[in-house]
Amino acid sequence: MVFLSFHNLKKSLSILYIVFISFSLEAVPVFRIVVDPGHGGIAKDPKAQHGDKYDSVTQTYLETYKQGTEHGNVTERKVVLDLAKEVHRVLKLTETEAGWKEFEEYLKRFSKKSDFQRVIFESKLTRESSFDDDPNSDDPNSAYRLYDFPDQKTGVRRKGRLSKINELKPQLVLSLHLNPASKGQTGGMGAVLTPGYKTFSKLKKISDKKSSANSFTNSPWSEWLIFQSGWTKLENAIADTWIYFHGYWPKKNGKDTDLTKFEGYRQNMVSWHYADDPNWEKQIGKPGPYATDHETFSETGKFWEREKGKKEEWRREGGREGFGGDNHFVTKELMRFVQYGLPVLLKEKDSPYPELGPIQKPYISTYSLPTYTNALCAFIEIGYVNRSRDVKYLTQNKKETAISLAVGIYSLFVGLDVKKIPSLPYNPKGKKVNWERYENYFDEVL
Repeated sequence: MVFLSFHNLKKSLSILYIVFISFSLEAVPVFRIVVDPGHGGIAKDPKAQHGDKYDSVTQTYLETYKQGTEHGNVTERKVVLDLAKEVHRVLKLTETEAGWKEFEEYLKRFSKKSDFQRVIFESKLTRESSFDDDPNSDDPNSAYRLYDFPDQKTGVRRKGRLSKINELKPQLVLSLHLNPASKGQTGGMGAVLTPGYKTFSKLKKISDKKSSANSFTNSPWSEWLIFQSGWTKLENAIADTWIYFHGYWPKKNGKDTDLTKFEGYRQNMVSWHYADDPNWEKQIGKPGPYATDHETFSETGKFWEREKGKKEEWRREGGREGFGGDNHFVTKELMRFVQYGLPVLLKEKDSPYPELGPIQKPYISTYSLPTYTNALCAFIEIGYVNRSRDVKYLTQNKKETAISLAVGIYSLFVGLDVKKIPSLPYNPKGKKVNWERYENYFDEVL
């Protein structure tokens, strides 16, 4: 008979416990999340050195880096980074048994039930710093650009944030941003959406005078962002349509190409499966996918096959919210969880909870993240930088806001039987996304 010392027995039991836990967790579903705090870099001259959206055709940056908004000493880049880190921390609780028990306690605050499906969230942050942390860098935007770019010293192409996100093959991207409030705007939050091929092709027909403008003005997409002052929402939507298809702006008549205003072929500024084959630049100006007018343009190539596909339509069109596809649903549902969660969590703490601004109408344009990340994209303007009420809940109640978002993410993957509180303006639906229909779509990005 072999007798083990107490020390050896304890060690053996620990090993067995670890093996048991490891074996048990093999059956637990694992979901990949990217938490993206917007911006991080600096709008700095010269654009040729510090810009974003590097274009291999002109071999230059087409845009000044979008630094984000600020008000006094409150900056978008810091507020959303601190909140993103807290969301990331809460999601990572699911990686351990002890952490899961804590996460379960959060779920219980929102749900009628006390038993929850065990899951693991593999959470990644797109940044953990900003240019302020390295102000003397020769290239302070190198870690924060959206699009791929050449290294300043070697010329070797480096991956921007879009490529890095796609490389992680997430099922869900949570991108957090702040807006500046105009006069009379009391605060709140809103979804950022980009439609799919279906809507852009309708706008193209309107531009070509082959369809009535009513098909746009009577649609939910008609609240288009006005980014070109003096142009109507329809004129802005048609401009975005030309950029989406051709890379060029049209003139205000919506018919002729403005060859002086080039936005680049963005699908080729990202490292992914949907970029065109090498030497695609030689086709620019010829009939086909690089024509500069609608008449000779045709949607051919891997990117356009993606855009016309059913899964992109599910991602960006139709859906539970009436339009905007699953991107709209995941974004609005997470906003509902914040609107619901802050009163619930702060009431339990015996602490006054802030009166939140409403969920606004979505912001609609050809935004990069909802289009060029091959994942469901919850792009949230989660508050207004110059409204103290919003800044308060995003900073002083950062933990409760993060818990609400994390619980909402759980609900999107598993579903959650939310306790209905009729006195609150928003109650989450608690419905999971139909992930199964996407099959391997999120893995096929590279």
